[in-house]
This record gives sequence, C-alpha cells and structure tokens, in this order.
Amino acid sequence: MNEPAVKFGEADLTTCDREPIHIPGSIQPHGLLLVIDRRTLEVEQLAGDTERLLGIAPSGVLGRAVGEIFEAGTAAFLGGQLGVEAAFVAPIVRLGVRPRADSPPLDLTLHALDRTAILELEPARRPATVAGDPIERLKSLLTAVQHTSGLGHCCAAAAVAMRSVTGFDRAMVYRFLPNGSGVVVAEDASEGLESFLGLHYPASDIPKQARELYRRNWLRAIPNIDYVAAPLVPATNPRTRQPIDMSHCDLRSVSPIHLEYLRNMGVCASLSASIVCQDRLWGMLVLHHYSPRHVPADLRIACETFAQILSMHVESKMQSETAVLRSDARRIREELVVRLTGAGDIGGVLASGDLLRYLGATGAVVHLEGRLHRVGETPAPEDIMALIEWLNGIKLPLFETEHLSSVFGPASRYAPIASGLLAAGLSREPRDYVLWFRPEIGRTVRWAGDPSKPTKTDRHGARLTPRGSFAEWQEVTRMQSAPWSEVDLEAAEALRVVFLESVLESVDLLRRERAFEAAQAMAEELEMRVAQRTDQLRALAADLEAAEERERRQIAHDLHDDLGQTLAAARIRLSGLYDDAHAEVRSVAVAVGDLIDRANSSIRSLAAQLAPDVLHELGLAPAIDWLGEEIERTFGLSVTTFDDGQSKPLAHASRSMLYRAVRELLINVAKHAGTDSAIVEIERRGAEIVVSVSDGGVGFDLESPGAGAQRGLGLISIRERLSLIGGGLELRSAPGTGTVAILTAALMPDDSARSGEHA
Repeated sequence: MNEPAVKFGEADLTTCDREPIHIPGSIQPHGLLLVIDRRTLEVEQLAGDTERLLGIAPSGVLGRAVGEIFEAGTAAFLGGQLGVEAAFVAPIVRLGVRPRADSPPLDLTLHALDRTAILELEPARRPATVAGDPIERLKSLLTAVQHTSGLGHCCAAAAVAMRSVTGFDRAMVYRFLPNGSGVVVAEDASEGLESFLGLHYPASDIPKQARELYRRNWLRAIPNIDYVAAPLVPATNPRTRQPIDMSHCDLRSVSPIHLEYLRNMGVCASLSASIVCQDRLWGMLVLHHYSPRHVPADLRIACETFAQILSMHVESKMQSETAVLRSDARRIREELVVRLTGAGDIGGVLASGDLLRYLGATGAVVHLEGRLHRVGETPAPEDIMALIEWLNGIKLPLFETEHLSSVFGPASRYAPIASGLLAAGLSREPRDYVLWFRPEIGRTVRWAGDPSKPTKTDRHGARLTPRGSFAEWQEVTRMQSAPWSEVDLEAAEALRVVFLESVLESVDLLRRERAFEAAQAMAEELEMRVAQRTDQLRALAADLEAAEERERRQIAHDLHDDLGQTLAAARIRLSGLYDDAHAEVRSVAVAVGDLIDRANSSIRSLAAQLAPDVLHELGLAPAIDWLGEEIERTFGLSVTTFDDGQSKPLAHASRSMLYRAVRELLINVAKHAGTDSAIVEIERRGAEIVVSVSDGGVGFDLESPGAGAQRGLGLISIRERLSLIGGGLELRSAPGTGTVAILTAALMPDDSARSGEHA
C-alpha cells in the first residue's frame, strides 16, 4: 500500500524520510535562481531578489532571454554550455559575471537536465578573513592528506585542513556504520567548544533520501539557518507542469526539520562535503559555525574537489588496512598448515593460540571425529555438543552471528564468554567443526543524547528536537559481541578449505595405518576409502581454485569498475576547471587530471593481470601468449611460446592452475635464472597436457642440500595442487645448463571440447 504523500516543510519525525527535499520549491535568499528553457534560453521561473542582483524587477526577468539579462560574454558562455547535445550538463561555475544592468559582479553556477537548465547567482565574495587564493587552499588541503599513514590519521588531517581554509568553528569527519547510525571519527574545533569526537548519532538523524542526495552531490552549504526562504515564481514549471528538481542546486532550500536540528545544536551556518567510496556514502566532512558564514563559489569548488580526492584517499586507506589484515591472516594460516603436515593429532595441533589470533577470538573449539579440543574461554563441553547438534540442523558450511542467543536460546547461559560465534564445517554431514567465540562486548556507546527518545511533541506533532543539549547518553549492548568483519569471514572460509584438504588427507593416512595393523582382510575396504577421499580432495582442489579465481575476478572488477569509475567521475568533475578564468587554476587542474589518468591506467593494468579475460574466453595457450608479453613488459624476460595445435580439453580448475603455475615459473626465471629469455612449450600426450618451461640460465644441483631452498615453497605448492587434479611437476637442472620445469595435468574426455573447454 502506498504511503500518503508528504509536502516539503510539513514533515515531522515520523514522515521525514519521505519529505521531498529535492523539490523544496524555494531557495536560500542569499542568491538568485533562474530556470531556463534550453531551446529558447528564456527564463521560465525565478526565485530570489532580482532587483538587488540583476537590477531588474521580477516581472522584467520572466520570459526574457539570457542575452537580454547578461553581458555578451556571459550570454555566449551560457549559450555554448546549454547548446550541447548531452541530456545532463554537470554543474559548471563561472566567476565574476556581470548583468547588463549596472549591478555588482556575480558568481554563476549552471547545470541542466534534459530541456531544463538552472542558473544560480550569488554576489561575488572575496573575504579577507581567510587568506590565500582558493587554488592555494586546495593545494594545502591535498597536501594535508597526501602523506597520512592510516585512515584515522587521514580523517584527522582532513578535519584540521578543512577548518583552516574555511575558517569555520568546528570540522568533523562523520562515518556511517552498517546499521545506519554514525559516529564522529575525527574533529577539529575552536578552543572552548564541547567536543563531539566519538559521539554516535542514530540513523534517524539523517533520513535515507538525504543520504541519497549527499551521495549524488558532493557539497551542501547553509550560510545562515535563520533565513526566510525565497519561493519559486511561478511555483510549478509552466512548460512541464511539474515542480523543479533542485537535487544539484547549491541554493536549494533546506528542510525545516534539519534547520531545527542545527538550531538545537546552536549552529548558525554549516558546510557538508560527502565522502563516497565505491559509489556508497561512507561518511561526511561536516563544518559548523556559530554565526552566519558564507563560503564563496570558488572556495566551494576547491572544497568539492578536495572531497572527491579525500574519498579516494579514504577508500585507499581502507583497502590498505584490509590488505594488512588479510596478510596477517594468511601468515597465520600458512603457519598452521606447516604444523599440520604429518601431525598425528590434528585437532590438538589446531587448537592453539594461533587459532584465536587468526580471527581475534577469545575462545575456540575443534570438533573432529567425535573429540573436542578447546582453547581459551569456551562454553562447557555439553553446551558445545548441543550447539554442534543445532549447527548440523541448519546445514550451513559457514555460520556467523554476533548475537548467538537471539538464534539459539540456550546460548544466553554462556553469553558473557560466547555471545559471538563463527563456525566453519570441516566435513560433510554430520559435520566436524572449528568454532570461534567472542564474548559479550559490554561496550559503551557515547550517544549524542538518548537515541530512543529523539523527539518531543508540540503543536506541530512529533518534532526533531535532538536530545536537548546533546548531552551524552550511554547504551550498553547485552548478549552481543563485536561483529565479524568481511575479512574474518574470508579468513574462516580459506582456513575451512585448507582444513578440509589437510584433515581429510591425514584422516585417510591414520585409517590406512590402523587397517593394515588390524588385519590384511581390511585392505580392500581401505583402498575404497582412499579412493573416495581422493575424489573429495580433487573436488576440494577445484573448489579452492574456483574460490581463488572468483576473489581475483572480484578484486579486478572492484578496481576496474568501482575505483576506475570514481577516478573517471573525478576526472569529469575536474574538467569543469579547464575553462576557468585563472590560468593557475587551469594549470593545476590539467596536472591533477594527468595524475588521475596515470592512476586509472595502472588500475586497468593491475586488473588485467589479476583476472585475464583471455584465459577464460580463448583458453590456456592464448593466455600464456598474453602472459609472455606481460612478463617481458614487467621483467624484461623474452618469452617464446610453442603450441602443437592439438585439442586439449581442460576443466576450469585445471586451466587456471596451469596458468598460475606457468606464471610463477616465469617469474622465478626472471628473478633467479640469470638469463633474458625463456621458452614455454604446450603439447598433448595421450590423455595428458604437458607444459614445459625452460631457460638457459645458471641452473642448480637438484641433489644438493640447498636445492629445496632454491626451488622454494611456491614449487612445492604447485606440485601438490597439480597432484590433486591428476598431474604433477618435474624439475630437470644442473649448474650451468639451465632448468626445465615440466607440468602435467589430466585432460577431459575429447567430446567435452564441444562444450567449450579448450586449452
């Protein structure tokens, strides 16, 4: 059922998320707004004081062409910008334009959608209170965050720099949390002001449609909250019979609820810049002033450009921090795998302090073949077995929750030590498990007032009077743990796959030994079990390769589409400065544009190396040809590829494994062989594919004690992975004669070639 419509300015707290803030029908009165027909260039609607800013009465503006209102240069500029074929003309700023009447110079902002164009005009301001040209202030903003060491440092530097160049009383970086609430993560404020650092604000403080506007528009300025809005005349567009969409207007009138919100904080002027990462509103850089404060158009351009570049810095810092977490998890996982090799008591080896550090847990349990192995703080054994029985009932290989008692009632008894659970299955049903626990966080959240009582009722109904004085209100969350992050889930899944390989193989060996010791009569049954387990290991190897390939493709997609699009958007927005009247502005804009182009080129190259399309579209041989070109370009190693031309149908996992193996071998040649060339030969031998990588380099003694170190753990990993798909790795080398590495893998039946599985 459709909810009833809400008019702008008539919403209360229960309906503010439906208030049409993009069509307010009025503007802030410090400027003038003209609605123009792009075909006729005539004024259709206006809002603001035309006599003061244009020297013309409102009746003399409506219906007139822009050439009759502005001097010739400005009129030509408008005609050129509005005459393009593009349906959307992004906001463009021109400083110091002059009307035909004897009026002071104006700063103009122009944008258009379809046939409707909107001109925004403000008195040209050059305040002496803040020193320096806007482009110099942009330089100082960029310098402030350019060499920051982490996300927190970056946000703090941005707040300090933004307040310095704008002169506001307070600057804050506000980050949105997954549940929609937000927290102030950085702040710089004038001496004597109460600190908001660390305060949380409920999701209701910024309605969803306001967040969508912030995501699409980089900047929003309110010079004085105590303004009387100037209405559009006429109220609806005479051509479209619809209200004007002001989503991209700087002068757009602000919701009375938001003005009341600021008034209750004692704020008189504000400036908000969006921080957008991967096309999602990550947070905002918010400035407050306790008396009226106007930010001129040219400085707003600098702040908007800074917001776009800050967004890229924030995204980069987040990716870097995530990469460190992934690297730490991978290191611990590799150490666990080393200890598992040849271990008799796998469960006992796994249940160690490293298992706790792996996911930042305070307790962990390994349940394997009916035995429990516990480390850290865990529930009692009988409680663990009841939990495992429940997990087998929901039949999920990976399960996580930060509020276990909400889905499994008995967990309330041990919530203080196990409110959070992450469970990874180690076998088929009924599953063995690794369980990680996190305790009740007992966390104290510093709210800016009581989020459960955000309103008061007066003659207007429920109104947003945000917690009066914004005194801190503390909320303690019970029976909940710190949440499991995306990196935690990735690490758990990766360890699950590794455990499956190691555990199943070790279990097979133990069962084989017991069977041989018990009686010769058990040999046939043991062989059957080994065969079954081998099939499982091969399936798991394919699953592992597929999971890794999906992750490589997702990373490549994120780099190319998300970050690439953000750079492209910044490039487009920056192009608005190419026609600026100041030569220095144009020069810096071109330089920044070149930097963005180089970053975009690097991203495309990295994305291609992570997930080469040619491997999946054309097959192994063309992919190795392409790889050879990349290796030569990157390492200077000349690679020659020979293919016997025979059909070589390969499964996806086999094709990907062989490609990665050849890539690692070529990189080893480039780094260690002491030669500038290598040869890759691909041929079919019966039901196998054989790929050899040879070089004429320094070689080494395969029998010497140091040979294993020379070959490296990477070659051991290649051999183990290929063995799981029916293949192998053979090395031939001697000092001074070069090295030959021969890779083999099983081919699919020939009739599968018709389904598109080629080498």
